[in-house]
Amino acid sequence: MQSELIDKIKGVIYGQAIGDALGLGAEFLTKNQVQQFYPFGLNNYDQIIQDGHRSRWEKGEWTDDTDQMLCIFNSILDKKVLDIRDIAKNLHEWATNGGRGIGNTIFAVLSSDNFLKEPHAASNAIWVKSGKTLAANGGAMRTSILGVWEYYDMQKVRENATNVCKITHSDPRCIATCVAIDEAIAYLLQGESNVDVIYEKTMADAVAIEEKSKEYFALAKFGSIEQLELNQKDAIGYTYKAMAVAFWALRQNSFEEGVVKVINEGGDADTNGAVAGAVLGAKLGFSQIPKRWVEGLKNREALEDKIQRLINIMQKHEAAHTPASSEKSEQSSTKTSFWENLKKIFN
Repeated sequence: MQSELIDKIKGVIYGQAIGDALGLGAEFLTKNQVQQFYPFGLNNYDQIIQDGHRSRWEKGEWTDDTDQMLCIFNSILDKKVLDIRDIAKNLHEWATNGGRGIGNTIFAVLSSDNFLKEPHAASNAIWVKSGKTLAANGGAMRTSILGVWEYYDMQKVRENATNVCKITHSDPRCIATCVAIDEAIAYLLQGESNVDVIYEKTMADAVAIEEKSKEYFALAKFGSIEQLELNQKDAIGYTYKAMAVAFWALRQNSFEEGVVKVINEGGDADTNGAVAGAVLGAKLGFSQIPKRWVEGLKNREALEDKIQRLINIMQKHEAAHTPASSEKSEQSSTKTSFWENLKKIFN
């Protein structure tokens, strides 16, 4: 179980990056176009067509989805706590130093004069100005790391998902999406293997935030990948599409087949691939990700280093939050053994 947890933590982070990098090949294409460009299916980085959009990235390089996840990740590594203003600063620096692939909602929020001082207020103002209609998937695409950080405390997972989502996306639909995805990842890391239990618990919390989310849980639980209509015109970047992908992926038992099916539907395929990859990584672990996808991923050495640093911080963070009672001391001893085994795997 201890080795399995380590494998899943690594699986979430690699799963996000790999699903993103491979999904770029089908991003913004209709399903018919995907079939035209990839008649045998898109399943390798070297297949990715080099048009004006995709040629901005190297084959096997992740896009803005994982860049923004790393803005959160890097803040956690630096601050060793969740710091909303520091994450906002990282997002702003990323956007002003290239920001390849940045979405319209995030660009508008980050361009606000008060964003660095009051990111939640800036985000809310943009949402209100839109007539409270903005419910894009920009919060969902970067959220996977928050299912890992403090995964053992579901209340903290919910709070963290909410507060980080609201840095750029204030709509309750976006918040419900992030909370649901991060809870699913956290439950999987906690060792919950009953998919129906995860559905029920996460759906209850999402519906408490926004009622309509229930429809998309049902679609994800009982529908086919085709029924998600991921390349639906004018709705490909809708946050509930990403949430449906996450919970459709939760039903799958093959990392490769799950990710390939998602991205070959077209639409916002890098975001959908990132979300599916993170959930499948949490469920199945890093060990079940195809080696060719890991080896072909650009900048994976840097990603590996960040994972090792995160593991070390999580060890100290959990120890600091363990009550000093005789009962908890026994639990702490078990945790110490877990982290010792973890270090052996990474070293």
